[in-house]
Amino acid sequence: MDAALSEIHRIQRSFRAVMEAMARPGRPTMMPLAAGAQRRYPGIRKPLATLIDMLVDQATTFSIANGCDGALADAVSAETHARRVLPDQSAFVIVPEDADAPCVEMAVAHATAGSLIAPETGATILIGCGRIAMRGDGAESPDGNPNMHWVSVEGPGVKESHVFGVDRIDWAWARNRREDEFPCGIDIVLADEQGAVVAVPRTSFVSLLAVAGGAK
Repeated sequence: MDAALSEIHRIQRSFRAVMEAMARPGRPTMMPLAAGAQRRYPGIRKPLATLIDMLVDQATTFSIANGCDGALADAVSAETHARRVLPDQSAFVIVPEDADAPCVEMAVAHATAGSLIAPETGATILIGCGRIAMRGDGAESPDGNPNMHWVSVEGPGVKESHVFGVDRIDWAWARNRREDEFPCGIDIVLADEQGAVVAVPRTSFVSLLAVAGGAK
């Protein structure tokens, strides 16, 4: 198969995975990853790069989490032709995997919630993380990952609750500190190094259950 056609199919499958994640908040899905190294976007890994390729284009705007910009912002502008704006004005906020907690919290806190007239202008925050897991895949073991946090998601699209594990929780604390009133708000998409992706739409309620090994 032609390499370009193969890449198009991969992006299509990845897009379907993200749409499934948005339809089932808090339930991880898997994106297929491209072979070879990811060099077009410095400082981030393939899954987050895939989200950028799918969602950011010349018709929209973006910002990079404060303290994590520079070469990455230049690369996103060059590759997508999207316009870089201030965080409180951007449609997409990109948070690299190595962003520290204050950087993540600021990105979430300052992202635009849209307005009552145009709630669809609320930002989508794309966050890279090291590990996303579902209950039952062995990640509950403290020996496997003692820093895994277990998060419960409730709301529209969730029958009772969906629980997933993630190795960073700074985004959730910052999200819960916001006082957005529906239909305004932000959407969050997390992607880990293996290509797992989980979505937390603005309509969802998020609560922290426990650190790995202590969740009930």
